[in-house]
Amino acid sequence: MRQHIEQDLSKEDIFRMIVKHLDVFPLTSIEAIREVIRSSLNQRGLIGGITKQTGAATYNRKISDQDIQLINDCICDLLNSRVIQPGINEVNQELPWISVSDKEKLKAMVNSHS
Repeated sequence: MRQHIEQDLSKEDIFRMIVKHLDVFPLTSIEAIREVIRSSLNQRGLIGGITKQTGAATYNRKISDQDIQLINDCICDLLNSRVIQPGINEVNQELPWISVSDKEKLKAMVNSHS
């Protein structure tokens, strides 16, 4: 298992990426948001694609539980502040689907986190 001494991204980093994603994709899913974070970590060389040899075991580095928790915290913060809401349409009315419910608040967040 990957040793995780420091968080790969701060909550502010993750929040900024999520807000920018929502600005471009106001109808999305929690998994799409998580993929944005995974992709960023992968591009930075912090996860994926690297195989380490430890004794006889080989493993690929993956996103840490701490980073997953930060992603979930950011999503909950956005839900609680009513910037996003569950669902995107009549067929997909609940989580994991989400939509931007307050575009003005989102725009303010995009501008303050640029």
